[in-house]
Amino acid sequence: MEISPSNDSCAYGKPGIFRGHLRFDNSRLADYSWPLCEIRGRRPGPRLCVSAGIHVNEVSSIEAAVRLQRMIDPETIQGSVSIIPLINQPAFYKYTELVCPIDGRNINFTFPGDREGSFSEALCDSIMNEWCAGADCYVDMHGGDLRENVSKFSIFQRTHNVELDALGRQMAMCFDAEIVMGLPVIHMEKPGRAPTAFARHNRLAIMSEAGANGLLDEGSISFHLEGVLNIARTLGIIDAPLAPFLNARIPCDEYLWIDCPVDGEFHADAEPGDPVIKGQRLGTISDLFGETLAEVAAPETGFLLWRMTHPTIPKGSTIGAVAVEE
Repeated sequence: MEISPSNDSCAYGKPGIFRGHLRFDNSRLADYSWPLCEIRGRRPGPRLCVSAGIHVNEVSSIEAAVRLQRMIDPETIQGSVSIIPLINQPAFYKYTELVCPIDGRNINFTFPGDREGSFSEALCDSIMNEWCAGADCYVDMHGGDLRENVSKFSIFQRTHNVELDALGRQMAMCFDAEIVMGLPVIHMEKPGRAPTAFARHNRLAIMSEAGANGLLDEGSISFHLEGVLNIARTLGIIDAPLAPFLNARIPCDEYLWIDCPVDGEFHADAEPGDPVIKGQRLGTISDLFGETLAEVAAPETGFLLWRMTHPTIPKGSTIGAVAVEE
């Protein structure tokens, strides 16, 4: 990586607060640089990497990444916390939903990437193998795109590695979540989210989700912030007790997507975080004459993780998702 400091920055790799930009080594990424804040204590210790902005409209997580830079004192920590507040640089100020405009890929489902692949594939590879090299944990913060409302939840990847699974659960439980989602092992068979790709290499990554409709809200910002700080406390970077938990942090092990059965207008009967039972009506699809075309039912008993908030949804597009309790 090529690192360039800002005027108010300490030298990169030295104790203090580094502010500046990085450029990855891959030539496919040469036209872009990424804002980087790295807070390093005077004593050696664990390394935590934190990012937001894989989806540029998930603004509560981006704001959390910005505020986090001001909440950690290098004089009181051991190890380091490295923060990239906005990953999808090509989409910055373009408000593209979910994808990188250079190659049309959803970066979130492109990990571990490919050094010789498209822009998004090269970026995922560089995040994993350059920026996060040597990291004890990577936290990727998400939540609440322009047409979404999500519950407060965290994600880790289940594996056949008992120790890694236990560590992943412990870190995911650091968030004051309504739901803690342990993705099934089958997810590791193909490219996917960062927790999945890291787990394939016996490395640890966590995702957090909270927010709605591309709006800043203090509850979601605080959810991300306190969860990351709790991870730093758990790792031993910050010497302080964990923040208290108010939500249930219900462990779940199935993540079921719900597709729209027909073109139309979706009207919801349930909200993210609500418990649902198998077959329960989650909403209806109607046409522009107000006639009901179809009902949308819960595929299993569990909890509504998130749903689309804009009513106009085409057939086959995702309406939401349900998490199934362990």
